[in-house]
Amino acid sequence: MPSPDLDFRFGFAASPEGGAEIARLIQDMFAVDVTPLDRLGHDPSVVSFGWWRDVELIANVSLYQRELWLQGDRVEAFGVQSVAVRPAWRGRGLFHDLMARALAYADARASLVVLTTGTPDLYTPFGFRQVRETVFSGPLAPGRALANHRRLSLASDRDVALARDLFARRTPVSRVCSACDHPALFFLKAVEDPDIALMHLPDFDALAAVRAIGEPTLTLLDVVAPAIPPLEGIAAALGGGFASARVFITPDRLAWNPAQTTSEDTGYMVRGPYLPEGHAFMLSPMKV
Repeated sequence: MPSPDLDFRFGFAASPEGGAEIARLIQDMFAVDVTPLDRLGHDPSVVSFGWWRDVELIANVSLYQRELWLQGDRVEAFGVQSVAVRPAWRGRGLFHDLMARALAYADARASLVVLTTGTPDLYTPFGFRQVRETVFSGPLAPGRALANHRRLSLASDRDVALARDLFARRTPVSRVCSACDHPALFFLKAVEDPDIALMHLPDFDALAAVRAIGEPTLTLLDVVAPAIPPLEGIAAALGGGFASARVFITPDRLAWNPAQTTSEDTGYMVRGPYLPEGHAFMLSPMKV
């Protein structure tokens, strides 16, 4: 049972004090700085469940709304994030209490809850099951280089506005399995990993998240656009010269047939019906 010294609070993520305490907890527990979202924009759908000791957040579980496309259907779901308990307060049932509250909230509003974790055993008692994802790879036709791209900087308000506009107009990158979520976690992933390049492709009115520009293999992490360009068009716009591609999104809309699929345990877990289960799929890793 939670300690009588603690107070339960709900729905504090949007308040300045609540948001700051969530950020401090995440920094302390995972060494992840979420404060860039103070400028880039927090996801307004986040709801948090927490145990507090005076003005300090001791334990937290947050939910955020997810818009998924699964086997051609639009599915409203919830994602679990920012799960943490300060070490001195572990073993007192705070995690189980908050998960039960969060899942009761989610179950009343959606049939599917998803999360990504490195500790799946913590979540199986709550009905979550692991689902393996797939990396798609294969050769790229040489094609003609039509280089027209610019790397965006999230330090630039103009570039952030451009990216937000594309998110507002985006179409699902895959109808088999993809997400059309708020850009907060996408932005945070790009800030956290400097090897990720956000490339604006004006000929396609598109934003491509790629890794290791200049390598012979094109590593594609996501595409944000009103219409999804073909993979070979993306490669050409990036300057060409790619002999192969590794794709971390389900490629049904890329006009490209992968030669190889590799199953990976990415820590992805689901609770509820999940139509792509048992098939080759990948949700973009552009999230923290």
